[in-house]
Amino acid sequence: MQFSRPIHVFRRLCASFRFPAQHPVVLALAVSAALVLFYNGQLWAAVLAAAPGRSFHDLAFLASVGLFLVIAFNLILQPFALPRILKPVLILLVLIAASVSYFASSYGAVMDKTMIANVIETDTREVGDLLSIRLFSDIALFGVLPAIVIWRVPLVLPSWRKEAAIRAGIVVGSFVLVGLTAATFYQDYAMLLRNHREVRLMVNPSAAIYASMRYATEVPGSMTSRFERVAANVTRAPAHGDGKKTVMVFVVGETARADHFSLNGYERETNPELSKLGVVSFGEVRSCGTSTAESVPCMFSDLARADYSAAAAGSRENMLDILARAGVDVLWLENNSSCKGVCARVPSETMWEPGDTEFCNGGECRDDILLQRLREALAKADNDTIVVLHQIGSHGPSYYKRFTEPYRVFAPTCDTNELQSCTPSEIVNSYDDSILYTDRILARTVGILDGVSDRFDTAMIYASDHGESLGENGIYLHGMPYMFAPDAQKHVPMLVWTSEGYREKISLDTACLAAESGNAFSHDNLFHSVLGGFDVRTDVYKPELDFLAPCRSGVAVAHATEPVIDIGRP
Repeated sequence: MQFSRPIHVFRRLCASFRFPAQHPVVLALAVSAALVLFYNGQLWAAVLAAAPGRSFHDLAFLASVGLFLVIAFNLILQPFALPRILKPVLILLVLIAASVSYFASSYGAVMDKTMIANVIETDTREVGDLLSIRLFSDIALFGVLPAIVIWRVPLVLPSWRKEAAIRAGIVVGSFVLVGLTAATFYQDYAMLLRNHREVRLMVNPSAAIYASMRYATEVPGSMTSRFERVAANVTRAPAHGDGKKTVMVFVVGETARADHFSLNGYERETNPELSKLGVVSFGEVRSCGTSTAESVPCMFSDLARADYSAAAAGSRENMLDILARAGVDVLWLENNSSCKGVCARVPSETMWEPGDTEFCNGGECRDDILLQRLREALAKADNDTIVVLHQIGSHGPSYYKRFTEPYRVFAPTCDTNELQSCTPSEIVNSYDDSILYTDRILARTVGILDGVSDRFDTAMIYASDHGESLGENGIYLHGMPYMFAPDAQKHVPMLVWTSEGYREKISLDTACLAAESGNAFSHDNLFHSVLGGFDVRTDVYKPELDFLAPCRSGVAVAHATEPVIDIGRP
């Protein structure tokens, strides 16, 4: 009841405004101009940076960009410029544009197909991290309020003869203006689009709508594709060494930057525990993508980044499928949004179970819960096993949630998800504290593996799915198109730890591995290195992509050349 009076006043206020009746074409043109002027700040910033000159010609070119976009938007809207259709279309457009504008201005987000996949495939926990007062106020001011105005404008149509003349005049006039613009500024547009191709992904809201259509048309294809078994033959090398079974833990990190690992030369001590454990850090590793949705399936795929697509990866077996066919037990432990289809055919568990209060709060769990479940799984293991730990890691923008109070070493921190309200140093401090906490998780993982060395020969591989922008050049978070993404989103840490028994079993020289660690690697190497680490013999294994192979006493080449016998599961 307490809200009834304000709502009643608001309704009466809206009803008191009377807008003059307009032709649908006028309303479409007005909204087109508003979209260009008020919802494309990211685009205008990029164009101004690319064309910094302020001569008359330069200013005329900038004006032509705005004119061209208004004409383009208006032409696209013409088929919908009818009384019963136009308003819902325009309202949807301004709501989309307001949302895109917020994330573009706040985080530097660019709406391509990968970003749309991130939006659609996210979960409620990640959504919660992005909600803020500023988001709601922006949507209200630039989305809801314009939508109300659009809805209140009455629309009228003249006689059909006059209407036909208006529509024909708009089309002809638009093409004349576009032609004049192209003739006058062709060279300027050619230079802009050739040297700054990213600007086409910043046009709001058309870029987001186009990317959504691309995503929607690809998903059904991947779902209906025939599943492909990529490894014709799968077997294991004869067991040798001490006779123990092998356990490997593959930790899929989240949002970790290689240049913020002290193991890679970062000036802050973010890896105090791992530095004492003899891990080998690979300092020049590039990710397959800039988002979890893109990178995680690629990390486990035989497809190299140059050949990778989500549709192709979703319809073919991956590293875990091949290991299972080779007789290795597989378990995926999930503490992120999801396994992105990688664990679809192997045992998997999610960590955010109701009732857990030690490590979880509000449906979100710290990565400690992965360690608890790892101990339980290894206590029951009696076979060669790979356990994948998918971390929440340093997932932003709520970096402050990724560590506990004792790990608030670098301060002051940014204790909000509204990064724009924090100083650059506060953001970096919070992020580095989350990396420090990941150091703890990885060191504890090594401790767990070392604790079962009486039963297993053990190893751990850690690789982050992508990096993170921390405000450099006004860009935050991740997910930018790979071609335009800064190195901070692509340069990722990768670590390897092995027990003495494991090193003896696969004849691995760690001094050699440390010497190799400075070479350039990528996610493309993971598929082949993990298979090689389990001595899996298969026709899709490529020794030249196995980063362990150069340090393994001549074993790896034999894997690729010796005849194999399929013992795989049907």
